[in-house]
Amino acid sequence: MARSRVVDAYVRGALALDPTSGSRTPASFRAPSGAVEDSFYLAAGRQLWDASLVTARTLILRSEYDFWSRPGDAELLTEHLVRAVGALRRTGGAAHYAHLDRAERGRGQFLAEVRDFLATP
Repeated sequence: MARSRVVDAYVRGALALDPTSGSRTPASFRAPSGAVEDSFYLAAGRQLWDASLVTARTLILRSEYDFWSRPGDAELLTEHLVRAVGALRRTGGAAHYAHLDRAERGRGQFLAEVRDFLATP
């Protein structure tokens, strides 16, 4: 089965972010651990940025089986987006990496939610 153009674009983009990716076989990229540190602080209740400063339309997607974030995280973000027109959607049956999974395991719904959000003025 051929990979989708979305997957190919994601892989190209990820590899392009690491100038050393082509020096390894197979090509790979380095992932900084800053996201882990951020997650630690978030779990301890520390806010990393002020969502009240966001004024753009905002889509928050949270997968049903996301192991990394809690339902309350998305709800709190929605509450803090006081100047934004926000939309909180849940992708049923999907995990944290829905954007990388098979269409029937959440990626299809994830992409549909993004397309619908972008198509709505």
